[in-house]
Amino acid sequence: MRFNDATIGAIFLLLGVSLAWYSHGLPAIPGQDYGAATFPLMVAVGLIGCSARLLYSGIRNGGEPWVFLADEVKSPRALAGVAAMLALVVFYILFDRILGFIPTAFIITFVMFLILKVHPARAVIIATVAAFACDFIFRTMLLVPLPFGIVPRLPW
Repeated sequence: MRFNDATIGAIFLLLGVSLAWYSHGLPAIPGQDYGAATFPLMVAVGLIGCSARLLYSGIRNGGEPWVFLADEVKSPRALAGVAAMLALVVFYILFDRILGFIPTAFIITFVMFLILKVHPARAVIIATVAAFACDFIFRTMLLVPLPFGIVPRLPW
């Protein structure tokens, strides 16, 4: 499914205005020139500006329908890929705590590589490196507590 630029622009315009309206009421930080609303307001201004540009280009190209199906989406393989991705997200939600992050991330990455017709040996290598790299980055640099599951505690 594809959307006309005007459709996307209208959606993001509503999102930007909603974000600006919500963040306007956030409290100020005592003794500071800025408060909790500063960053959300900057994001809202960016969203409103970009959505105005999208609305302009979408209205200017008035011949396109607001929503239409692209040719790529009509193939059964593309629909199977979308269904597989949704199933893998559900798999992550259900089994992340049981298996842990590394096995779950490996399985998801490996299956997606197979769907994309990557050679299985290459898929195993890349999925392994990606799972460990993501675990390392999220645990050490971003300080995100990922579940260990069946994997013993790693040195990082």
